[in-house]
Amino acid sequence: MRITVETTVLVDAFDPAMQRLRTAVEEHGGYVSEARVHSGPHRSASLEARVPAASVGAFRAVVASVGAVVADAEKAEDVTEQRADIGARLRNARAQEKRLLDLLSDRTGSLADVVAVENQLASVRGTIEQIEAQERLLEGQIAYATVKLSITTRYEEPAEGAGGRIARAAREGVENAEAFVVNAAVLVATAGPTLLLLAALGAALYHALRAVARRRAAARPRPPSPPGPAQPYPYGPPAAYG
Repeated sequence: MRITVETTVLVDAFDPAMQRLRTAVEEHGGYVSEARVHSGPHRSASLEARVPAASVGAFRAVVASVGAVVADAEKAEDVTEQRADIGARLRNARAQEKRLLDLLSDRTGSLADVVAVENQLASVRGTIEQIEAQERLLEGQIAYATVKLSITTRYEEPAEGAGGRIARAAREGVENAEAFVVNAAVLVATAGPTLLLLAALGAALYHALRAVARRRAAARPRPPSPPGPAQPYPYGPPAAYG
């Protein structure tokens, strides 16, 4: 089995917890393969350790005693078939190496044949080295479980008084006002050109329709004026004759 464990722990004191975990890894016959520490208001670290598979349970008990375990997962992968495949490939490569060595020991061929066999032997030996490296890696993964730890400092929100609440409310109000102004500016910048174009088109259409209406009104015939009252003496009253 190839075992992988992932655990997240909340601790009160960061440095003592890290020291305890490193010591526990060594006490159980393992070693730390990778460690990363993150500074800041909440110190945290990621730790990857290789622990003998037989000691995983005891080591996890130590991890649980260091702080509060908030996440925990364990995976056991059966690699029997992979191990058998690597073994078969290695046996075949070594058998091919032996046959090539036997050909070289006979020395019955020409120099060109000997050189060809030596080149093929070098290739087979390279293949054997690659397979042996895969075998060592797999055997190490079987013998040592991979334990990935995330350590985070516990954080408690400090008590906030009336003054702090008022200050926080003021900050939130200012932030909301700034957000409103920014959003309004973005809206104006986005829709402004379109609105201006629509306003210009509307004004042009209005003036065009108004001009057409004026021309039609000017071309329409006016009705004749009604006659006024008749005057008995259009050129004035007649002169008097004595």
